[in-house]
This record gives sequence, C-alpha cells and structure tokens, in this order.
Amino acid sequence: MFWLCDAPGEPGADATPFPSAGDDDLKHVLGPEQLVAALDSTFAIVEQRLDGWTLELLAEEVARPEWEPTWSYTRGAMLLRVFAHDVYHVAEVNEVLTRPACP
Repeated sequence: MFWLCDAPGEPGADATPFPSAGDDDLKHVLGPEQLVAALDSTFAIVEQRLDGWTLELLAEEVARPEWEPTWSYTRGAMLLRVFAHDVYHVAEVNEVLTRPACP
C-alpha cells in the first residue's frame, strides 16, 4: 500500500488490512481466510491503479519533501517497484513449494 496509496497520495489503503503500509506486521499473522481477503483487497488497489494511471500519469513525478528532501519517484517507477517486489515473493513461494518434504 505504500507505493500505490501512501506515496502517490491515492485513496484505497483503508479498504485493506494495511491502512498505513503496515504489511510488515509479523505479530499478527493472517489465517487462510484473512490472507485471501487481504490479497483480494490489495489486488483491487493494483487494478484501480492499472486502470486509472494513464501513460501520461506514469511519467508524473511524485515528490514527498516532508518525508525526505530528495524523495521523488515517477508513478511508473512506483508501479515497477511493486511489480519487482511481488515477483520476488512469488519466487520465494515457488522455492518453498519445490523443496522436498521433511521426513
């Protein structure tokens, strides 16, 4: 939610279990039903951005000097970061699923 809601100032994070980009909350592990709901709600945000961000908007620079004076990314760079992050996690899941079962 950080790169698709918080950083660009877009709405929607409050409709997910991660309203403040808190997807690193390791104290509250999601159960199967909660995980499915979390994925559905966050993928809805991704879909909204893919449907709403035009090619012109992807080139738009978003700066957050209140966070850090040099903090600046294009919306396209934000989208690429999310994609790369998700690919990394998919690779992790694939690695776990291909490990031999413990005896």
